[in-house]
Amino acid sequence: MVRVEMLAVGRELLIGRTVNTNARWMGARLAKRGSLLSEITTVDDDLAEIAGGLRTSLSRKADYIVVVGGLGPTPDDMTLKGIALATGRPLRLNAVALRLIREHYRERGLGGVEMTPARKKMATLPTRAAALPNPAGTAPGVRLAVGSTKVFCLPGVPSEMKAIFRNSVEPLIANDLGNLSRAYIRLKVEGIYESALAPLISRELRRHPGAYIKSHPKGMVEGRSRIDLDIAVVDKDRAAAEEAAWSVLREMKTGIEGAGAEVTSEERP
Repeated sequence: MVRVEMLAVGRELLIGRTVNTNARWMGARLAKRGSLLSEITTVDDDLAEIAGGLRTSLSRKADYIVVVGGLGPTPDDMTLKGIALATGRPLRLNAVALRLIREHYRERGLGGVEMTPARKKMATLPTRAAALPNPAGTAPGVRLAVGSTKVFCLPGVPSEMKAIFRNSVEPLIANDLGNLSRAYIRLKVEGIYESALAPLISRELRRHPGAYIKSHPKGMVEGRSRIDLDIAVVDKDRAAAEEAAWSVLREMKTGIEGAGAEVTSEERP
């Protein structure tokens, strides 16, 4: 398994001003490839917090750390300073990053825009870091290696984060994962409590130790308990993943119906 962690930077995430939809999107994206976000850490716009968060992630020997947020031109955007502090790599104006920013403005008819200190700030990267094109915004992404860990810094704006992740991060992760296949089924169940469903899940996990079987209670509707049930199996062989998932499905349905409940739908999201 390739270990991928996210370090989300931004006070707006901590005070409830902004929901971390980036984590949800990235987690779903990785899950479809048969991987997952192993850890999500959220820190304040603070140098010590950013540096400490990165050092902690590095101590867990993650294969990839994706730092999201804090790459913009304003004073509170201090992710790259935090990365420099954590890694002991001084910040330097990066020629490639500066060119990418100039090209961004030129493509929008602003070729004569002044490279102010705030704009140059977005091109000031830790030494031995590489700038990544940002097709959806101004601030370049950043890539650097710290030991065996690949660290990527992406903007917090969702459209920009997604664009750079798709183009510059995901291909590397996919290559490391190899050809994994994921079979995923979602059931909607009515008329059984989660406590009664738990023994059925435990039984199937013993039969299929590598499977992911997770219940999500949806409350009571007209006196009947409703639960969403996720079944996922990852395997190098697609046929084997599908066979195992359908085996879990059949056994779960038998147990659910035997308990007097019903499966109201089967979905393949």
